[in-house]
Amino acid sequence: MGTTANTASTTFNGTSSYASQLQQVITRAVSFATLPITQLQNEQSTLTDQQSELQTLGSSFQSLQNALDSIDSSAGLGSFSATSDATSVATASVSAGALPGTYSIDISNIGSQTNTISSNGLTAVSDPSSGNISASTAYTLTVDGTVYQVSDSGNSLNALAQAINASGANVEATVVNVGGSSSPDYRLSVQGAGFAPTSIQLNDGTQDLLNTITTGSNVTYQVNGQPATPVGSDSRNIAISPGVTVNVLQTGTANVTVAQSAAGVADALSSFVAAYNSTATEVQNNRGQNGGALSGQSVVTDLSSALQSLTGYTSDSGGSVQSLADLGVTFDDSGTLQFDQSVFDQAASNSLSDVLNFVGSETGGGFLGAAEKTLTAVTDPVNGLIEQQTESIGTSITNLGTKISSEQDSVNQLQTNLTQQMSTADATIAALEQQVTQITDLFSAMQQEAKTLSS
Repeated sequence: MGTTANTASTTFNGTSSYASQLQQVITRAVSFATLPITQLQNEQSTLTDQQSELQTLGSSFQSLQNALDSIDSSAGLGSFSATSDATSVATASVSAGALPGTYSIDISNIGSQTNTISSNGLTAVSDPSSGNISASTAYTLTVDGTVYQVSDSGNSLNALAQAINASGANVEATVVNVGGSSSPDYRLSVQGAGFAPTSIQLNDGTQDLLNTITTGSNVTYQVNGQPATPVGSDSRNIAISPGVTVNVLQTGTANVTVAQSAAGVADALSSFVAAYNSTATEVQNNRGQNGGALSGQSVVTDLSSALQSLTGYTSDSGGSVQSLADLGVTFDDSGTLQFDQSVFDQAASNSLSDVLNFVGSETGGGFLGAAEKTLTAVTDPVNGLIEQQTESIGTSITNLGTKISSEQDSVNQLQTNLTQQMSTADATIAALEQQVTQITDLFSAMQQEAKTLSS
C-alpha cells in the first residue's frame, strides 16, 4: 500500500510587513525537502502496480493449471465409461482399476432387509416424544450375535430410536404409528441395513422387545454365467470386476459394457488451448516499451519460458504420438495456439493407447507429468515463482513505506523549525517596525511643534 506525504500541521501567522515573504521561505524549503518523498512514492506506486499485475498473472496461470487438471481427469478414470443395456435391471459405474470389457450379469434375487417391530403387549405409546415402550434407560441390542449397549437418557421412544442409530450397529431404527391418527400406537421399528437374514433383538434387561416381521435375504447373481450356484451379496451395489460396480434394481439380465474413450481428453485439450492463449496474452501485455507494469522485469521472461516449455514437450516413447502437434495442438501464423479436432480424432482412431500414453498423468510421466512440474514451479502458493516475486515486491513496498515515513518526519520537523525561526524573525521585524513608527511619529510631532512656535 502506498504512503502519502503530509506537511506538518504547524502554521505561520506573521504580523510584520514581511510575513508573506517569510512564509514563502518556509514553503519553498519544505517543497524542496519533499521532492525525495515524491520520488519514493512514485517507486512505491510502480511496485504496487507490479504486484497487482502479478496477481492477475497468478489467476491466469491457475486457470491454466485447472485446465491441465481436467486433462488429467479425462485421460485417467474419466476416459472410462460403463453402460448397461437394461437400465431397469441394473446400472453400472466405474472407478480406479477398471478395464475395458463386457459383462453379463444375471440377477436372480434383488434381496431384502430384515424388519422388526416392538412387540404387542408392551407399554402403549401415544406420544413418542414423551412415552416409551419400556421404563428402562439401559438396553442391550444384539445384531447377528454382536452385542451393543444402548443408553436411552431421553427416556422416550424417539430418544431410544436415536440411541440405537448412534450405537454403531448395522441397523436403522425409526418410530412408526400402527394405530392411525384417531388412536395412535407408536412402535419401535428396527431394520437391518444389509440385504441379508439379519438377526436383530433389543432387550431392556427383563425381556426381549422386538418381533421379526420379515427375514431378509441376499442379493443373488451370476456374472457371465458363473458360478453355477448364484453368489450372494448383502448389498445391491455389486463389484463385478476391479473398478466396475453394478447397482441392482430388479431381477433379470443386463449386459454391462466398459469402454475407454478419448472424447473427454479432446474437450479438455480444447479448454487448455483457450486457457493457454489467455495466459500468453496477459504475459505478452507486459512486453515492450509501452508494456504493462512488469515490462522489463525478468519474471516476464521466466513466465514466457514456462509457457514455451508446456507446448514444446516431446515424447521419446516410440509411439505414433510424439508431440502436441500430433494431437492437433499447433500455433497459427499469428502465434496463437489452436486445436484441430479432426487431427486428434484421427490420432485416437489410429491408436488410443498412444494418445493416452503421450498425455500421461500429472503424478506420472508424459505431457501431463512434465506440464505439472512446470506449472507447479510457477503457481505453488509457497515456493512458486509468482508467489516469490509477489512477496519480494511486498517487502520492497513495506521498506519504502518505512523510508517515506522517516523522510516525512524529517520534513515535518524542518517545517516546525523554520516556522519557529520565521516567527522569531517576524516578531523582531515587527518590533523594529513599531519602533520606526514611534520615532517617525515623534519627529512629526516635533516638526509640527516647531512650525507652531515659529508662527
